[in-house]
Amino acid sequence: MFKKMSEAIQLKTLLGLVLLFLLTLCISIVYHLPVSWLLGQPSIQKHIPSQITLSPSHGTVWEGKSYLSVPESLGSLQWNVSFWSLLIGELKLDSFWKKEQSQLQGQIQVDGGSELQTLELTQLNGQIALPLLLKVINAPGLKEMSIKGELAFDSIDLVLDVNTQWPTALTGEWTLNELTVLGNDFPEITITPQLQGEKLTLHIDGKSTHWVLSGELNVFQNQQYNIHLKVTANSENSLPDWAGLLRKQGDKVAVLNHRGVW
Repeated sequence: MFKKMSEAIQLKTLLGLVLLFLLTLCISIVYHLPVSWLLGQPSIQKHIPSQITLSPSHGTVWEGKSYLSVPESLGSLQWNVSFWSLLIGELKLDSFWKKEQSQLQGQIQVDGGSELQTLELTQLNGQIALPLLLKVINAPGLKEMSIKGELAFDSIDLVLDVNTQWPTALTGEWTLNELTVLGNDFPEITITPQLQGEKLTLHIDGKSTHWVLSGELNVFQNQQYNIHLKVTANSENSLPDWAGLLRKQGDKVAVLNHRGVW
């Protein structure tokens, strides 16, 4: 009787060790899964914009690095995945992008469903050079205006509907620093977003010693936009040179009202 009990215990112990070994092996395989394999899967490829190339990719799914191009080089992207978030059906990763003096860092979170529905970006901070940004958004008309400077990101939080490519939430602030357009220097300009359904309003504010800039850019989900800018000077002689490109309203005020399709 004791012999049979001993044999049963040994058998259970052996099965337990085998299961533990298989579980450890599975965890090890998943943990060391190369990111190049993951990025090559069709289910992942369909969510990457066709104009963006990620290569070569190094590291694992959990911690790795890749290089972006469109086709010009856009620098490197590093990430670190939170394992514990996966236990509650979410995917969170800390990301860091760098290209020369431009860099951005923040946390990315996606829903845990089989089909990617929403993408959430939180606490995005850093700065990007404007010439590089113009390359990314492919705005040839703006490139001809010799735009220089940088766009700083301050605690940007974004929730994006992947299917519509339109935000459902957006907060934070952008700042244009050392902005130069057609040889004209601008003071610091702040941009604050306000999202209302299918309309995104960017409030624009800047202040010099002799004049004040205010206005807003309204962007709509149907790919239309309109912009309203107003510069008000202390005196007629205080209007900046670039105000000559706007429509004057009196001696001390110039405005811009424009609409189009993006």
